[in-house]
Amino acid sequence: MTNHNPSPLMLPVFALVAASACRYDEGLLIDNMKGSVFIPDAAATRLIAQPTGETVPVTDVKLIGPVYLGVFPSVLAANVLAPYPHPEVGPQFIEGVPGDTYPYGGTTVGDLRFACLEYLTCKVTSGRFETWDTMIDWFAYLGQPIKDAAGAEVVSGGFLQQLCFDQLNVTSDAEARLTAYEDRNDDGSINELDLDFVHDDTAGGFRAEFTLWQQEFFWDIEQEETEGCTPGEDCTGFTLWGWMDSPSTLTYDFSTCDPTLGFNNEIYNNEFFGGMVFSDVLNVPTTYISTGDALAGEPYIWNDMNDEPELVLDWIVE
Repeated sequence: MTNHNPSPLMLPVFALVAASACRYDEGLLIDNMKGSVFIPDAAATRLIAQPTGETVPVTDVKLIGPVYLGVFPSVLAANVLAPYPHPEVGPQFIEGVPGDTYPYGGTTVGDLRFACLEYLTCKVTSGRFETWDTMIDWFAYLGQPIKDAAGAEVVSGGFLQQLCFDQLNVTSDAEARLTAYEDRNDDGSINELDLDFVHDDTAGGFRAEFTLWQQEFFWDIEQEETEGCTPGEDCTGFTLWGWMDSPSTLTYDFSTCDPTLGFNNEIYNNEFFGGMVFSDVLNVPTTYISTGDALAGEPYIWNDMNDEPELVLDWIVE
């Protein structure tokens, strides 16, 4: 007697063929869109007190906080919605809460990271420190030496590294993502040239690359209908805009970081949250932008989705 039942192994093949036959072009333009961010030296400079009592201007990549980039319907000129260029907003539904910018998408250059000590909550951005010792030395230089749970000063980068490895259950700097961990420029060493932002001596500032991963491209539909432009090539698209959250001059923490959320450390009597970025920083930027932050004075209108623009954060909030 012949068995006419199909083999179970063939069923997925039949399903795949059936699914393929139903495919159609949805007309969506989705791709990885790339570009770069340039931060002038002035936006990464701060007066820092010295042991002698004098203050000196210091320009350093570690003074560059997380950079938030978004693509919006449009960006309005200064003094329309805010004292600086700002994305257009929708209706205001709640008193005291600004309207939503309704971004199409976004990304960051540098993440707010859990740095394994409550003292460092909301104070550390990825891609800014070469080594663990660099982190120790930097906060000591600011006059804010890192303290452990008992209030003792941390002086060893190796101690901080091992603490993070233990708490995060990782075994490498690449997993912790708190320091430089890969030779990005292929020069045979891992140093300051492998951070997110690298200084350009000729241009007088720091430059970093970014990617909007699998970003759907939006364009002016009316322009397409009236002018016959090609979406993704020459239609007026959404607008790229963003800003850098500068660290507080008093505490060195970041206004875009919520200290009540993030990694929950629960070791004996040392319980705290590591902090994480607020969920609406692109939706209501005015809530978080403050004195010392740097934002894009000239937004970029993305007409060709294959362009790789450079966004300059040259407007320093006074």
